[in-house]
Amino acid sequence: SPPMKRLLAMLPDVARSEATVVLEGESGTGKDLFAQAIHLRSPRATGPFVAFSCSALVETLMESELFGHVKGAFTGAISNQVGRFEMAKGGTLFLDEIGELKLALQVKLLRVLESKVFERVGSSQPIPMEARIIAATSRNLVEEVRRGRFRMDLLYRLRTVPFYLPPLRDRQADIPLLVNHCLARLNRKYSKEVRGVDPKVLSLFQNYAWPGNIRELERVLEYAFVFVKGAVITKDLLPELESPRPRPAATAHLHRQ
Repeated sequence: SPPMKRLLAMLPDVARSEATVVLEGESGTGKDLFAQAIHLRSPRATGPFVAFSCSALVETLMESELFGHVKGAFTGAISNQVGRFEMAKGGTLFLDEIGELKLALQVKLLRVLESKVFERVGSSQPIPMEARIIAATSRNLVEEVRRGRFRMDLLYRLRTVPFYLPPLRDRQADIPLLVNHCLARLNRKYSKEVRGVDPKVLSLFQNYAWPGNIRELERVLEYAFVFVKGAVITKDLLPELESPRPRPAATAHLHRQ
């Protein structure tokens, strides 16, 4: 579909720049893979790619995970710890689910992005920020700003280049390509020689709503791979698809939310 082609066409320029990027899209649309693709085509490709999920931890721990801490900074801080910002020096820091970040940490992140320095928790020693930031979210950040859950200034600071990764149900034309890509990977993983999927399978895939997006497609193919004996994946090898609703109903249902 055109949106995807346009994204891929933009990729080299975005990668070459130091621009901060926000990848937006539903869960399972491959935002992490896109972030890695940007990193690998950037001047920082030889540097580290450090991923961090903002939805993972309690707030107090999250700050020390991001910025590091010094010994004795809090109960249980028995030694100095390097945070993700330091680990990503000379490379890329991928902040996944940025929309989950609590407001207090949003303020701190904004300060780091503007001043290009940060301190470890419990220390006043400034450390230069030498990582490129790529953020991702499955939330609508503009809507989150409207609801007072996300800072507008942080959104503008992060979103130099917004990328929207369309859901799989809007990318029917890409399905054969994605299937072949998955098959190649699974053939290596399972040492099998599957050449393709039955036309009936392809037609089923193109008429399914894929609530779990590419991640779900990968899971469905891997399930079939466990049982496949020949060179073609047939319909009887597939797992039960979660919600085989007709596509128009599925899309209408999703826009209503």
